[in-house]
Amino acid sequence: MEINFLKYFTLKRFINALSIILSFNLSKLICKPIVWGMPLSYSIEPTNHCNLKCPECPSGLGSLTRPLGLLKLNDFKNWIDQIKDKGFYVQLFFQGEPYINKQLPEMIKYAQDNKVYIAISTNGHFITEKNIDHILANAPDKLIYSVDGLDEESYQKYRVGGTFKQADEGLRLLIRKRNELKQKRPFVEFQFIVMKQNEHQIEDVKKYCKDVGVNKLVFKTMQISSYKNALKFLPSNPKYRRYKLDNQSFEMKNGMKDHCFALWRTSVITWDGRVVPCCFDKDAKHTLGILKGKSFSDIWTSNQYQNFRQSVLTNRSQNDICRNCTEGLKVNIFEIEQ
Repeated sequence: MEINFLKYFTLKRFINALSIILSFNLSKLICKPIVWGMPLSYSIEPTNHCNLKCPECPSGLGSLTRPLGLLKLNDFKNWIDQIKDKGFYVQLFFQGEPYINKQLPEMIKYAQDNKVYIAISTNGHFITEKNIDHILANAPDKLIYSVDGLDEESYQKYRVGGTFKQADEGLRLLIRKRNELKQKRPFVEFQFIVMKQNEHQIEDVKKYCKDVGVNKLVFKTMQISSYKNALKFLPSNPKYRRYKLDNQSFEMKNGMKDHCFALWRTSVITWDGRVVPCCFDKDAKHTLGILKGKSFSDIWTSNQYQNFRQSVLTNRSQNDICRNCTEGLKVNIFEIEQ
């Protein structure tokens, strides 16, 4: 099982979750932001450096205007201490490749010691014979392993700078060693973004995952930022698209309602302590506060955060990051638990 939520729900966390759900629904009803409680989950960025140059990733492309750097262990511990009473789920990734930060295993251990569930997304290129024991000794609860092609041609069209060979070897090593140690962690989710160059491999991916022994397979739709890239990368099967294409333009299939639960249930913290509204603000253009001398709770309830929530409740389309948002849309099209 991927996660037993009851295992992480203390009475305080349960009351907090109920408060957040109630306050969000009341906010929708009266079109005014009311927030009772703290986020249930967080995304915390270990680094925004990456070893690959994926053409739809601002980190890999080098198009981020914010500074590049590495999260410090002491900062991470401080943030976990602030959120652990009411938050229970941390995605220890945002932009960049998490395992570039060599203190990542220590961060995982500290969070888990405080009964916080940790999920990590990786391209697998830093999982090697040299460090596998250290990685498994401090394994995340869940590891999302992103591989978007089953041969070098399809893989390298998007995962520019990497090789399928490295990704494949890292995955097989990880699962073999984990099984030898009879560990439950990490729960391994194999993520395959369906694109034009790999959609013919869908049935082969199912066989591959069964052979390798991953716990879960997810086919995911692709995010694009331009009509040019839509033509280049989006698959021919509309089932695997999150967009409608028309008249040299593209838009989300789900439309845009003037509310977003993400602004109540979760928050994103960059490596240098910038608090941003959600994972679609990749360049932290909508920074709502900085955790340098400020507590997270103060930022979460600040006028700046409330003003952003109000802008979404009033007219969500006015925010650029909302126009490419998947809130309310199923982006994991097909899932198999092995």
